[in-house]
Amino acid sequence: MQVIGLTGGIGSGKSTFCNLMQQHGIAFIDSDQIARQVVEPGSPGLKSVVETFSNEILNADGTLNRPRLREIIFAEPKDPQPREKLEAILHPLIREETLRQIDSYRQNPEYTQPYLLVAIPLLVEGILKTGRKPDYIDQIWVLDCSQKTQIQRACSRDQSSLSQIKNILGNQASRQQRLQHADKVIDNEKGLEELERQVELLLRP
Repeated sequence: MQVIGLTGGIGSGKSTFCNLMQQHGIAFIDSDQIARQVVEPGSPGLKSVVETFSNEILNADGTLNRPRLREIIFAEPKDPQPREKLEAILHPLIREETLRQIDSYRQNPEYTQPYLLVAIPLLVEGILKTGRKPDYIDQIWVLDCSQKTQIQRACSRDQSSLSQIKNILGNQASRQQRLQHADKVIDNEKGLEELERQVELLLRP
C-alpha cells in the first residue's frame, strides 16, 4: 500500500476527488477533519489556541469560531506570524493523529487497496519550509486548476469574502511550486465528468 499525499490550493477539488476515489474503495484521511478534531471543546489543542489568540476566537457555546480565526490569520497577508503560531500548535497534533490512522490501515488485513490518500492542503508549503516531504508520504498527487477557477469555487462554497480568499491564495504555494513537487497531476479545470474519467484511469490495472 502506497500512502499518497494529496494536495492542491483552495477550491481545487480535493474533497470531490477523495469522494470519487472512495467510491472505488480507496480510503482517505482528511487533514482538515483532523485539524477540526484536535480543537474540539475541551481539547488541549483548543486550549492552546485560545491562550495564543484570546477568547475572541470562541463561539458562545465554547466551540472554535473558524471565520473569526481565519480573519485574524489572514488579516495581513504579509505578516506570517499569526499563521506560524497557529501551525506550531496544530501541526504536531495533526501529524500524531495522521500517523495513528495510517497505522490502523496498515494493520487492517481487510484493507487491500494499492493506495491510501492523505489529503493535506498545505503539503507543498510544508515542504518549502522544511526542505523535505513528510516521511510517511510515498507520492505526491496534485489537484490542479487555474486561479480563476479556484476563486469561483471558493467564493461559492466558503463563507469568505473575495479579499479573504485572495489573501489565502497569497499565503499558499503558487501553482508552479505545487506542480514542481507533483509525482502525479490531476487536472480539475473541466469539472466532475472529466475528473471521474481521470479517477478511472488512475485505478486502471
